[in-house]
Amino acid sequence: MEKSVPGLLFCLLFSIHSSFGQTGPLDTVVFQQVLDLPFAGIGLPQKVVEDQLGRPFFYVASKEGGLRIYNISSQNAPELIQEITVSELQGQEVMNLCQSGSFLYLALGNFFGGSNPLGMAVVDISDPENAVVRDVWVSEMTGRGCAFVTVSDNYAYLGAMSRGLVILNIENKDDIFQVSELVPDIHFPVENPSSVQLPNARGMSVRGDTVWLCYDAGGLRLIDVSDKQHPIETGRYINQAALGKQQAYNNIILENGKAYIAIDYCGLEVLDISNPAQIQQKAWWNPWDCQSPNNAWINSPGHSNQIEMDPARHLLFLSTGRSELNVVDVSDPEHPFQAGSFGNPDDLYFTWGLGLYGDRVYLTYIASVFPFFSIWSGVRILEWDALTSTKQVNAFSSIRVFPQPFQDGFRIECTDNNVKILGFQIVDLQGNVLLDNKPADTLVSQHSRYIPFQAPAGIYFLKCSTSSGYFTQKLIHLTR
Repeated sequence: MEKSVPGLLFCLLFSIHSSFGQTGPLDTVVFQQVLDLPFAGIGLPQKVVEDQLGRPFFYVASKEGGLRIYNISSQNAPELIQEITVSELQGQEVMNLCQSGSFLYLALGNFFGGSNPLGMAVVDISDPENAVVRDVWVSEMTGRGCAFVTVSDNYAYLGAMSRGLVILNIENKDDIFQVSELVPDIHFPVENPSSVQLPNARGMSVRGDTVWLCYDAGGLRLIDVSDKQHPIETGRYINQAALGKQQAYNNIILENGKAYIAIDYCGLEVLDISNPAQIQQKAWWNPWDCQSPNNAWINSPGHSNQIEMDPARHLLFLSTGRSELNVVDVSDPEHPFQAGSFGNPDDLYFTWGLGLYGDRVYLTYIASVFPFFSIWSGVRILEWDALTSTKQVNAFSSIRVFPQPFQDGFRIECTDNNVKILGFQIVDLQGNVLLDNKPADTLVSQHSRYIPFQAPAGIYFLKCSTSSGYFTQKLIHLTR
């Protein structure tokens, strides 16, 4: 072995710690990249929504590229079938969208810029191949555009950045109008904030008559909207351990008395909201050490932006900027841990948006020069697999994979004579299958098997099926 191998091993182990965040059980989520959909020319994709009515379409908020509608009858070859341009939207860029029934609601107004109008459009997708704009509302006052839209009953709620929360009446899809606006208190957590410190309304979740609003730089705010014409701020929360940094609360998911919040370079917070009057932090997944003086926003290896959840598996999916995609297991909300990832902080690819639909993940990538540098714009579609059955634990307890790290190959061995190895796959960090030994192959019913493996030095995953279930093992491969 060359003298450089121990140093390489240290680098690989450090890479695991720094890129996979807080330690926990072995990664159990792996990804397979299906395709890339480049956005050549105009358009920076912000958000993807797959059709909620079971039809083979997905919709992309494409900023200056407007709304793009794709047919995915062939999942490996999406077809762009319609574009609704900004000229059809009173010149407003599309920054976010959501679907309710046979309508799309588009959040309008470039929030990356300075002073811009804000608005919303309603698009009829009864026939997605012939989508029709029903109405466009644009505020008479400028702000910093719109970052988010969601609907509940006959109302739409906009995360309108500097203009706070805007409520629109959408009962008549041909005549939407503003009901009210609320700018939450800007003097929390900083009194008399500078122009840079001013909070901006981002994502939210609406439950009954309460809006749980992510207020970038202003924490989490609770808004009582029982009287839609007079919304009232009734509560607030911010992470006290990171008050030295400007925390960007971006998006939120509510589930079983818990709030899961994507907080830019501060990762993920888990809050107990069973008593809204006394919100308590249950856990903080902080992989990039955001409170450290060495982590400024501009050089952080990750930025949590959009968030989705697979509640059945207790998995949270986060679009994380330079780190692209992280999956966090919250089956024990007080001890979240990273269960999987896709991408590399050093590859100059930067994610912004995220969509999760069954075993498919849509990631939107944006090209930029400042404040971050990234080289590609488009939509990437992944398929994912989570090995999280209860049998997995039993299988793992009887399996040995050695040596670790390895050079030319490794051995899989069952220590329980009642457990037999049936098959396995080896995948790389991008989810590409490099070696696939199916149950019908020569490994069937063996208790031990040596696996030769030649590939570049790096981190890989072994997905193993046994007569007792499934497990995954992280592999460290060294070259001679």
